[in-house]
Amino acid sequence: MDADQQESRGAGRGTPRKPLAGGRTSIADVAAHAKVSIATVSRVLNSPDLVAATTAKAVNDAISTLNYRPNRFARGLVTRKSHVLGISLPDLHGEFYSELMQAADEEAGRLGYSVLVTSSHAKPGKAGRPASAFPLDLIDGMVSMVTEVSGPMSEAGRTSSLPSVLLCDNPEAWPGVSTVSIDQGTGTRAATLHLLKEQSADRCYFVAGHEGNLDSDQRCRAFVETIESSDPSATARISHGEFTFEWGREWARAMVKAGKLDGAAVLAGNDEIALGIMDVARNAGLRIPRDLRVIGFDDSRLCRLVDPMLSSVSVPIAEATRRAVRMLTERLSNPELEPEHVSLTTSLVLRASS
Repeated sequence: MDADQQESRGAGRGTPRKPLAGGRTSIADVAAHAKVSIATVSRVLNSPDLVAATTAKAVNDAISTLNYRPNRFARGLVTRKSHVLGISLPDLHGEFYSELMQAADEEAGRLGYSVLVTSSHAKPGKAGRPASAFPLDLIDGMVSMVTEVSGPMSEAGRTSSLPSVLLCDNPEAWPGVSTVSIDQGTGTRAATLHLLKEQSADRCYFVAGHEGNLDSDQRCRAFVETIESSDPSATARISHGEFTFEWGREWARAMVKAGKLDGAAVLAGNDEIALGIMDVARNAGLRIPRDLRVIGFDDSRLCRLVDPMLSSVSVPIAEATRRAVRMLTERLSNPELEPEHVSLTTSLVLRASS
């Protein structure tokens, strides 16, 4: 009989205890129920290969019966690993970030990790925290999305001492850090060429996000490069604002006032901008796509909730996030891995709006 089996027989001193006040079960409750020591329960949780099968079964049965959930804080003090990943984003609002967070949570869970999500890096000084600090010092590593040329998110990515993977569109700026980037140009060029099939270059417009946003800047360059050979003034038809429904409406109202929206072809910086443009166009009596052709960006579910359904450039943000989470967990398992740079591409999804 091995030591664990002896302990299983001999450690059942007294009757199993009731769970702690408030309904939370402790490791001591599990030990008492399984008639083993707390140390044995800990071994079953952290090093199950070191425990006899019969003892491990008794402990796991007790865990199931009592619905015990290990305390990650306490466990982390022993193992120095929390199995929690940080996800740091510029924002938490909108379909784009919702899809990203869902993908991160699902992939992390599949790999045995939980996630904590924050946007505090993008808000320096929020709640008294410095921009370089994650809200909780509980995480094993971090996936950060860097969308600006400079700013708190970019600085945090450069100074973080944690194992990290960056979601960014300028991997050359991070030679010592693993990155997952998305080629914005491929989808932008496909969308622009599609608009040019039935519209002259001088009536094609790009309604972008703000300057300095890495995604928007890359898309602007691709838009200009695609049509400048036939129209050197392409840059003049790029308008910068924010990635919002309101910005799309503002731009479209100005175009209606100038008499330029009728007959235009528009590539929007995201789907929300595109929906704002379409809303103003309908109110002005324009029919889509006969009087105005519109393509969005991101291919969010919003595209399928509008009539006519919105053409959009698909951004593989869910796949990019899953890749980033996998790369981070691989790095946590093997800290000696060389930095890896992965690039995914965008593609045009055609619907009735264009």
